[in-house]
Amino acid sequence: MSEQEASTTKGRHRLRHRLLSGFALALTIALSAFVLFSASQAGSIWFASIWFLALLPAVLCALICYIGDPDRTRSASFYWLVPLTLCGIVCLASVFVLHEGVICLIMVAPIWLASGWIGAFLMRSQRNRRGRALESSFLIIPLVAAIVEAQIPVPHETVTLTRSVVVRAAPEDIWRYAVSSRDIGADEGRWTITHNIIGMPRPRESTVDGAGVGTVRTAHWGDHINFEERIVDWQPGRKLGWAFNFTNSSVQDYTDKHISPDGVFLKIDSGDYVLRPISPDMTEVTLTTRYVAKTHVNPYARLWGELMMGDIQDNVLTIIKDRAERDAAVSG
Repeated sequence: MSEQEASTTKGRHRLRHRLLSGFALALTIALSAFVLFSASQAGSIWFASIWFLALLPAVLCALICYIGDPDRTRSASFYWLVPLTLCGIVCLASVFVLHEGVICLIMVAPIWLASGWIGAFLMRSQRNRRGRALESSFLIIPLVAAIVEAQIPVPHETVTLTRSVVVRAAPEDIWRYAVSSRDIGADEGRWTITHNIIGMPRPRESTVDGAGVGTVRTAHWGDHINFEERIVDWQPGRKLGWAFNFTNSSVQDYTDKHISPDGVFLKIDSGDYVLRPISPDMTEVTLTTRYVAKTHVNPYARLWGELMMGDIQDNVLTIIKDRAERDAAVSG
């Protein structure tokens, strides 16, 4: 082996060692942040913070690129791959080591990737401006940003989500399924991203004890999730309204531990069905759900609320539609 080849091989080994060191340092920082958040009383809110979602991945990817490409000899593909690799490692470690829920990871991954690419390519653009200020920023920026964000009041935004379906049945034939649906089969409802890909349990049944305002309806999803809905509006054939009452932790226990339906950054508040006759044998059924988002990233959270809660609403309305239309066809 010539002296030039030996030097080239040594240089490659050096770059590989630096890259592995960069990933090891980034993962150590990420794990330390996770442990600190989990131990904190306000830990859950930090998982929905700008610092965690946008700044941390950008800083970590910039740090890896800074260590792994000291002389800016690597191509742009390296800077594209670093965030992908880091996000993949973090997701796998979160599932198999930290036992994190899939829902949270799916929500976090897109913004982590986007932020990671921003951090990586900002670092690439600044490599000709070396200096201690750039090195110090890795420590200063995250610390200052965390302190600043902690002082900003968290906005409370009420979000109203609505879905509608037209049912070929009269309101009186639909009403009983709006009030209660038992023995919902696994094949009932519709295909959705939330249920079929993300894995959210499907409704199994809803039961009601009595009739009228003040009645409690209990919803069961899958084999383990249950919660109450206290009826606040009872107009047979016209409107059914309720206030959610989560009396246990089954929703977050069997979906994602960071996503409580009555927690620090989300409160699912109320809902209702409105039945509007279109013709003697055709009715529009509208399902509305209201929730309060309480994070610094409410616009991003609303996107996921639109998808996931919208999917849940569409699935429930499909069950009601199919059952009511089946009965109407039999009686007709």
